[in-house]
Amino acid sequence: MKVQSTTPSDLNAYTHSQQRTGHATSPTMVTGKFELSHNTDTVEISNASRQLASSDIMNHAAVYFGTVQINESLERLLKDQSTEVKEAVYGIIQSNLITDVTEEDSRSALLELGLTQAQYIAGNYMKGDQAAEFMNTIRQIGAISTTRTINPETKQIQYDTPLQRPNGAPEDYINLHDMMRKFQPNTFGKLQDAIVNNKDWSSILQNFAKQAATNQEWLKEYREDAVRSSGSLPAQNRFEKADSTSLSSFVHAVKEIITQTDSPNNKLLIDNIEAFMRKLQPQGHAI
Repeated sequence: MKVQSTTPSDLNAYTHSQQRTGHATSPTMVTGKFELSHNTDTVEISNASRQLASSDIMNHAAVYFGTVQINESLERLLKDQSTEVKEAVYGIIQSNLITDVTEEDSRSALLELGLTQAQYIAGNYMKGDQAAEFMNTIRQIGAISTTRTINPETKQIQYDTPLQRPNGAPEDYINLHDMMRKFQPNTFGKLQDAIVNNKDWSSILQNFAKQAATNQEWLKEYREDAVRSSGSLPAQNRFEKADSTSLSSFVHAVKEIITQTDSPNNKLLIDNIEAFMRKLQPQGHAI
Protein backbone atom coordinates (compact mmCIF):
# COMPACT_ATOMS: atom_id res chain seq x y z
CA MET A 1 0.00 0.00 0.00
CA LYS A 2 1.28 3.45 -0.83
CA VAL A 3 0.19 6.39 1.25
CA GLN A 4 0.57 9.95 0.06
CA SER A 5 0.04 13.35 1.58
CA THR A 6 -0.82 16.41 -0.43
CA THR A 7 2.04 18.17 1.34
CA PRO A 8 5.12 18.02 -0.97
CA SER A 9 7.64 17.65 1.86
CA ASP A 10 5.87 14.54 3.20
CA LEU A 11 7.27 11.67 1.19
CA ASN A 12 5.32 9.10 3.18
CA ALA A 13 2.60 9.24 5.79
CA TYR A 14 4.57 6.86 7.86
CA THR A 15 7.86 4.99 7.90
CA HIS A 16 8.69 1.63 9.36
CA SER A 17 9.79 1.32 12.93
CA GLN A 18 13.05 -0.33 11.88
CA GLN A 19 14.03 2.97 10.31
CA ARG A 20 13.11 4.69 13.57
CA THR A 21 15.36 2.53 15.75
CA GLY A 22 18.24 2.37 13.32
CA HIS A 23 18.75 -1.36 13.97
CA ALA A 24 17.65 -2.61 10.59
CA THR A 25 20.13 -4.85 8.84
CA SER A 26 20.66 -5.30 5.14
CA PRO A 27 20.18 -8.80 3.75
CA THR A 28 23.13 -10.47 2.07
CA MET A 29 23.23 -13.23 -0.51
CA VAL A 30 25.48 -16.24 -0.03
CA THR A 31 26.29 -18.48 -2.99
CA GLY A 32 27.99 -21.82 -3.14
CA LYS A 33 27.42 -25.50 -2.47
CA PHE A 34 26.51 -26.72 1.00
CA GLU A 35 27.26 -30.32 1.93
CA LEU A 36 24.68 -31.81 4.32
CA SER A 37 25.46 -34.86 6.42
CA HIS A 38 21.78 -35.86 6.58
CA ASN A 39 18.71 -35.99 4.39
CA THR A 40 16.08 -34.58 6.74
CA ASP A 41 16.03 -31.42 8.85
CA THR A 42 13.96 -31.35 12.01
CA VAL A 43 12.83 -28.41 14.14
CA GLU A 44 11.81 -28.85 17.77
CA ILE A 45 9.07 -26.53 19.07
CA SER A 46 8.50 -26.22 22.79
CA ASN A 47 5.05 -26.73 24.30
CA ALA A 48 4.92 -23.03 25.23
CA SER A 49 5.60 -22.04 21.64
CA ARG A 50 2.92 -24.40 20.36
CA GLN A 51 0.39 -22.69 22.60
CA LEU A 52 1.32 -19.18 21.45
CA ALA A 53 -1.59 -17.81 19.46
CA SER A 54 -0.89 -15.72 16.39
CA SER A 55 -2.74 -12.83 18.05
CA ASP A 56 -0.12 -12.81 20.83
CA ILE A 57 2.70 -11.89 18.48
CA MET A 58 3.74 -8.28 19.03
CA ASN A 59 4.10 -6.24 15.87
CA HIS A 60 5.95 -2.95 16.24
CA ALA A 61 3.90 0.00 15.07
CA ALA A 62 5.12 2.39 12.41
CA VAL A 63 5.93 6.02 13.13
CA TYR A 64 3.55 8.58 11.71
CA PHE A 65 4.69 11.63 9.74
CA GLY A 66 1.71 13.86 8.93
CA THR A 67 3.09 17.36 9.32
CA VAL A 68 6.25 18.71 10.93
CA GLN A 69 4.21 20.09 13.83
CA ILE A 70 2.30 16.85 14.44
CA ASN A 71 5.43 14.74 14.41
CA GLU A 72 7.31 17.15 16.69
CA SER A 73 4.43 17.15 19.15
CA LEU A 74 4.26 13.36 19.29
CA GLU A 75 8.00 12.95 19.72
CA ARG A 76 8.15 15.53 22.51
CA LEU A 77 5.10 14.21 24.38
CA LEU A 78 6.26 10.59 24.19
CA LYS A 79 9.94 11.24 24.88
CA ASP A 80 9.79 10.22 28.54
CA GLN A 81 7.06 7.60 28.18
CA SER A 82 7.68 3.87 28.39
CA THR A 83 8.16 1.71 25.32
CA GLU A 84 4.73 0.20 25.94
CA VAL A 85 3.01 3.59 25.82
CA LYS A 86 4.90 4.66 22.70
CA GLU A 87 3.97 1.43 20.93
CA ALA A 88 0.35 1.83 21.98
CA VAL A 89 0.16 5.40 20.66
CA TYR A 90 1.73 4.65 17.30
CA GLY A 91 -0.38 1.50 17.17
CA ILE A 92 -3.52 3.64 17.49
CA ILE A 93 -2.37 5.82 14.59
CA GLN A 94 -1.51 2.85 12.39
CA SER A 95 -4.43 0.57 13.27
CA ASN A 96 -7.24 3.05 13.94
CA LEU A 97 -6.51 6.33 12.18
CA ILE A 98 -4.22 6.07 9.13
CA THR A 99 -5.16 2.55 8.07
CA ASP A 100 -5.50 0.47 4.92
CA VAL A 101 -9.06 -0.57 5.81
CA THR A 102 -11.32 0.11 2.83
CA GLU A 103 -14.87 -0.19 4.21
CA GLU A 104 -16.17 3.18 5.37
CA ASP A 105 -18.18 1.76 8.32
CA SER A 106 -15.15 -0.15 9.56
CA ARG A 107 -12.90 2.89 9.24
CA SER A 108 -15.39 5.05 11.13
CA ALA A 109 -15.71 2.51 13.96
CA LEU A 110 -11.93 2.14 14.24
CA LEU A 111 -11.57 5.93 14.37
CA GLU A 112 -14.01 6.18 17.28
CA LEU A 113 -12.25 3.39 19.15
CA GLY A 114 -8.82 4.90 18.43
CA LEU A 115 -9.84 8.28 19.83
CA THR A 116 -11.12 6.55 22.97
CA GLN A 117 -7.90 4.56 23.34
CA ALA A 118 -5.94 7.80 23.02
CA GLN A 119 -8.11 9.34 25.73
CA TYR A 120 -7.25 6.38 27.97
CA ILE A 121 -3.54 7.06 27.37
CA ALA A 122 -3.98 10.78 28.10
CA GLY A 123 -5.95 10.14 31.29
CA ASN A 124 -3.68 7.46 32.72
CA TYR A 125 -0.19 8.39 31.56
CA MET A 126 -0.25 12.18 31.12
CA LYS A 127 -1.32 15.22 33.09
CA GLY A 128 -2.57 18.75 32.51
CA ASP A 129 -1.33 20.59 29.44
CA GLN A 130 0.56 17.52 28.23
CA ALA A 131 -2.62 15.43 28.11
CA ALA A 132 -4.54 18.24 26.41
CA GLU A 133 -1.88 18.73 23.74
CA PHE A 134 -1.68 14.99 23.14
CA MET A 135 -5.41 14.72 22.52
CA ASN A 136 -5.34 17.79 20.27
CA THR A 137 -2.57 16.19 18.20
CA ILE A 138 -4.38 12.86 17.99
CA ARG A 139 -7.58 14.62 16.94
CA GLN A 140 -5.65 16.39 14.18
CA ILE A 141 -4.47 13.03 12.85
CA GLY A 142 -7.99 11.64 13.19
CA ALA A 143 -9.39 14.56 11.21
CA ILE A 144 -6.73 14.11 8.52
CA SER A 145 -7.70 10.43 8.27
CA THR A 146 -11.24 11.40 7.20
CA THR A 147 -9.87 13.16 4.08
CA ARG A 148 -8.73 9.83 2.64
CA THR A 149 -9.07 9.43 -1.11
CA ILE A 150 -7.70 6.92 -3.59
CA ASN A 151 -6.18 7.98 -6.89
CA PRO A 152 -8.16 6.02 -9.51
CA GLU A 153 -5.13 5.69 -11.78
CA THR A 154 -2.28 4.94 -9.38
CA LYS A 155 -4.45 3.43 -6.58
CA GLN A 156 -2.39 5.43 -4.10
CA ILE A 157 -4.06 6.49 -0.86
CA GLN A 158 -3.91 10.24 -0.30
CA TYR A 159 -4.69 12.49 2.66
CA ASP A 160 -5.15 16.25 2.81
CA THR A 161 -2.84 17.72 5.41
CA PRO A 162 -2.95 21.26 6.83
CA LEU A 163 -0.51 23.88 5.59
CA GLN A 164 2.63 23.54 7.61
CA ARG A 165 5.63 25.63 8.56
CA PRO A 166 9.24 24.66 9.34
CA ASN A 167 9.83 23.62 12.93
CA GLY A 168 10.47 26.75 15.00
CA ALA A 169 9.04 29.16 12.42
CA PRO A 170 6.68 31.90 13.71
CA GLU A 171 2.92 31.39 13.73
CA ASP A 172 2.44 33.80 10.81
CA TYR A 173 4.96 31.99 8.61
CA ILE A 174 3.96 31.84 4.95
CA ASN A 175 5.19 29.16 2.57
CA LEU A 176 5.51 30.82 -0.83
CA HIS A 177 5.38 27.47 -2.62
CA ASP A 178 2.03 26.65 -1.00
CA MET A 179 0.68 30.10 -1.76
CA MET A 180 1.83 29.97 -5.38
CA ARG A 181 0.30 26.54 -5.87
CA LYS A 182 -3.00 27.83 -4.51
CA PHE A 183 -3.28 31.22 -6.24
CA GLN A 184 -1.09 30.89 -9.35
CA PRO A 185 -0.88 27.20 -10.28
CA ASN A 186 0.48 27.99 -13.76
CA THR A 187 3.33 29.99 -12.23
CA PHE A 188 3.95 27.15 -9.80
CA GLY A 189 4.26 24.77 -12.75
CA LYS A 190 6.83 27.06 -14.35
CA LEU A 191 8.75 27.20 -11.08
CA GLN A 192 8.85 23.40 -10.82
CA ASP A 193 9.99 23.14 -14.43
CA ALA A 194 12.75 25.72 -13.85
CA ILE A 195 13.99 23.86 -10.76
CA VAL A 196 14.02 20.48 -12.51
CA ASN A 197 15.76 21.83 -15.60
CA ASN A 198 18.22 24.06 -13.71
CA LYS A 199 16.77 27.28 -15.12
CA ASP A 200 16.37 30.68 -13.44
CA TRP A 201 13.80 29.68 -10.81
CA SER A 202 14.81 32.35 -8.27
CA SER A 203 13.43 35.23 -10.35
CA ILE A 204 10.08 33.43 -10.64
CA LEU A 205 9.92 33.03 -6.88
CA GLN A 206 11.05 36.59 -6.18
CA ASN A 207 8.47 38.09 -8.56
CA PHE A 208 5.71 36.08 -6.93
CA ALA A 209 6.92 37.07 -3.45
CA LYS A 210 6.53 40.75 -4.37
CA GLN A 211 2.95 40.12 -5.55
CA ALA A 212 2.07 38.07 -2.47
CA ALA A 213 3.43 40.68 -0.05
CA THR A 214 0.95 43.30 -1.29
CA ASN A 215 -2.10 41.09 -1.94
CA GLN A 216 -4.08 41.24 1.29
CA GLU A 217 -6.83 38.92 -0.01
CA TRP A 218 -4.27 36.20 -0.70
CA LEU A 219 -2.70 36.64 2.74
CA LYS A 220 -6.07 36.52 4.48
CA GLU A 221 -7.23 33.37 2.68
CA TYR A 222 -3.87 31.64 3.14
CA ARG A 223 -3.92 32.26 6.90
CA GLU A 224 -7.51 31.09 7.18
CA ASP A 225 -6.56 27.85 5.41
CA ALA A 226 -3.54 27.45 7.70
CA VAL A 227 -5.69 27.30 10.84
CA ARG A 228 -8.59 25.39 9.30
CA SER A 229 -8.67 21.73 10.31
CA SER A 230 -8.49 19.10 7.61
CA GLY A 231 -11.43 16.72 7.64
CA SER A 232 -13.85 16.34 10.53
CA LEU A 233 -14.23 14.00 13.47
CA PRO A 234 -17.40 11.99 14.18
CA ALA A 235 -20.04 13.97 16.08
CA GLN A 236 -20.67 11.05 18.45
CA ASN A 237 -18.38 8.36 19.81
CA ARG A 238 -19.99 5.14 21.03
CA PHE A 239 -16.97 4.33 23.23
CA GLU A 240 -16.34 7.69 24.90
CA LYS A 241 -18.01 6.73 28.22
CA ALA A 242 -16.09 3.48 28.67
CA ASP A 243 -14.71 3.04 32.20
CA SER A 244 -11.04 4.03 32.12
CA THR A 245 -10.08 3.55 35.77
CA SER A 246 -7.86 0.61 34.85
CA LEU A 247 -6.76 -1.24 31.74
CA SER A 248 -8.85 -4.29 32.60
CA SER A 249 -12.01 -2.26 33.25
CA PHE A 250 -11.43 -0.23 30.09
CA VAL A 251 -11.01 -3.28 27.85
CA HIS A 252 -14.01 -4.99 29.46
CA ALA A 253 -16.21 -1.91 29.01
CA VAL A 254 -15.23 -1.51 25.37
CA LYS A 255 -15.95 -5.17 24.66
CA GLU A 256 -19.35 -4.83 26.32
CA ILE A 257 -20.20 -1.90 24.05
CA ILE A 258 -19.03 -3.82 20.98
CA THR A 259 -21.04 -6.95 21.75
CA GLN A 260 -24.21 -4.95 22.38
CA THR A 261 -24.28 -4.17 18.66
CA ASP A 262 -24.87 -6.83 16.04
CA SER A 263 -22.34 -5.54 13.52
CA PRO A 264 -19.98 -7.19 11.03
CA ASN A 265 -17.26 -4.98 12.53
CA ASN A 266 -17.41 -6.65 15.96
CA LYS A 267 -14.49 -9.03 15.45
CA LEU A 268 -12.37 -6.27 13.91
CA LEU A 269 -13.01 -4.03 16.92
CA ILE A 270 -12.46 -6.76 19.52
CA ASP A 271 -9.17 -7.73 17.87
CA ASN A 272 -8.21 -4.06 17.89
CA ILE A 273 -8.89 -3.45 21.59
CA GLU A 274 -7.08 -6.68 22.49
CA ALA A 275 -4.04 -5.55 20.49
CA PHE A 276 -4.13 -2.23 22.36
CA MET A 277 -4.23 -4.13 25.66
CA ARG A 278 -1.23 -6.30 24.70
CA LYS A 279 0.85 -3.24 23.86
CA LEU A 280 0.22 -1.64 27.25
CA GLN A 281 0.23 -4.79 29.37
CA PRO A 282 3.72 -5.55 30.73
CA GLN A 283 4.86 -8.98 29.58
CA GLY A 284 4.06 -11.66 32.08
CA HIS A 285 1.65 -9.51 34.11
CA ALA A 286 -2.08 -10.15 34.01
CA ILE A 287 -4.54 -7.27 34.02
